[in-house]
Amino acid sequence: MSKHKAIPKKTRIALYEKYNHRCAYCGCSLEYKDMQVDHIQSVYVHTDAHHNMTEEEMYSEENLLPACRQCNFYKSTMSLEDFRKRIRIAMWSNLRKDFGYRLALKYGLIEEKPKDIVFYFETLN
Repeated sequence: MSKHKAIPKKTRIALYEKYNHRCAYCGCSLEYKDMQVDHIQSVYVHTDAHHNMTEEEMYSEENLLPACRQCNFYKSTMSLEDFRKRIRIAMWSNLRKDFGYRLALKYGLIEEKPKDIVFYFETLN
């Protein structure tokens, strides 16, 4: 596995400002000190394993998004579409097994069918 290149502070601040101090995935408010920078195209998959991206492409702002710890950890090395599917399918099926979910459904607090997953960054102009 290659050594992870540090992302310059200037780039980190630009991302933080561009996405309104929010996680690009879930849209939660982020403190700068808590922000993690996620590679849309995974460093491991696209440079370590397959060698199909240059270092310049990997670390360009077009391949970087600010993320909260939970989203960055959960996305891991997945593509955006695989991440979206995992949230929708795996998380939803696990939630449906929970007693609290079934009770909330019974009382109309939640809907049976999950909404389409739209990441925060996709709602920005």
